[in-house]
Amino acid sequence: MKHRTPLLPPFLVVLMFTAVGCGNTTTDLSDAVPTRNENEPPVIDDTNGLPVLPVHGYRGGEFTGEPYVGVLPGGEGGLDPDRSVVLTRSDLELSGEQEHLMVMDAGDLDGDGHTDLIVDAQDGGYIVWGGPQGPVGPAVPLPWLSVDHPDGMGAISLAVGDMNGDGDTDVAVLDSLMGTPTYEWESTFHHGPFDREGTPAATEDLPLPDDADDATVRAFDADGDAYEDLLLVRGADESPVSHVVLRSGPEGPAQEIVGDTAPGHEHVAGDVDGDGSTDLLVGVSGIPNNEPGHDDELHPGYVDTYLAGEGYLDAEPVRVDRDTEGVPGAAEDGDGFGNGLLVGDVDGDGIDDVVAMTGPYFDRSTATLLLGGAEGLTGEGGVTVPVPSSDLGNMHHHALADYNGDGHADLVLSTAERSIYREADAYAVFLGGPDGFADEPDTVFTNEGL
Repeated sequence: MKHRTPLLPPFLVVLMFTAVGCGNTTTDLSDAVPTRNENEPPVIDDTNGLPVLPVHGYRGGEFTGEPYVGVLPGGEGGLDPDRSVVLTRSDLELSGEQEHLMVMDAGDLDGDGHTDLIVDAQDGGYIVWGGPQGPVGPAVPLPWLSVDHPDGMGAISLAVGDMNGDGDTDVAVLDSLMGTPTYEWESTFHHGPFDREGTPAATEDLPLPDDADDATVRAFDADGDAYEDLLLVRGADESPVSHVVLRSGPEGPAQEIVGDTAPGHEHVAGDVDGDGSTDLLVGVSGIPNNEPGHDDELHPGYVDTYLAGEGYLDAEPVRVDRDTEGVPGAAEDGDGFGNGLLVGDVDGDGIDDVVAMTGPYFDRSTATLLLGGAEGLTGEGGVTVPVPSSDLGNMHHHALADYNGDGHADLVLSTAERSIYREADAYAVFLGGPDGFADEPDTVFTNEGL
């Protein structure tokens, strides 16, 4: 499906994944940048049934080093750096002209039970097939992610998941192309399974709302059914902003426009009241931008929960801020509470909990664990999680998933940003348990030293 609108400034948008694991030692890793969007489910590898961390970076430092992609697998002790697999351009049998390699998304695309990587290699998109020991070369070029514009510029976002409920992993692609005098975008749906040449079982146009030209697409659980839904993420440079919820069904993704979310800085889905339905959580940091049309008055940040039982796009939200009973701290104008959200079952009671970040502007100096329950998020039992300091930068929310298989989601904080242009990053992992997290991280590691 192709649309043309007036030319916009060139940009590059990649929808990344984040997922990190843990161990019990301080370890140096390769120059790895996790890439799964932090509000999506972790990538699971059927080798051991635990999450894996897709990574990319440079061996030997940014720009001067050799770019690579790979994975860090979860295991009994959490993330195990000793079992990491990283592949350089030569391992992938690429030309060597690519200045960077970037994991765009991951999933079991051929149905063999192993995690495959979709990689941006600058000259186009590739698939790196997974196996029992992790991903292996060579990289296979994907025609449906080729750079086919005369100017060689593109901005691609994509979502991976079973969007038509047939048990195979699909890929939805929103491909934006720059040109003169028009700006173009096209969206396609690729049915799984994919053969070893990267060819999907079928491809068709993916109709999206007209304002998709200024958006990216990511997987989003709109209703808790068997179909992976989509969130059309608008205006990343505006704040706060609403997004479009698109429900999938037997015919594939975006079969229904559910509606717009409430404006916010963070939008995540989870079942925080344990009723088996998906609730919507919106974090509003209290720090709007100063663009025309936005209220530039600072206010205390908050997290609003829209419970699914009332139809979450139309429901009255249940609001939690730092003045809510049970929540540590005190609400202040511009405190940034809710400027980052992660969802997972930390205490193991079968109900999703939330980690909310706090800090002025783009600082996230405090993490607060908010426990889910029969009434949703009430603030009761809220606990502050200290964010470690690092000379590699300020740590922020990164992932919340059960990397060691004990039934409790583990919290990962890191300095890693959504960029390939970082020489080193630090990670801190707090193992989840019945009482939440410990005061100190169970694992700290960096990606220096390779």
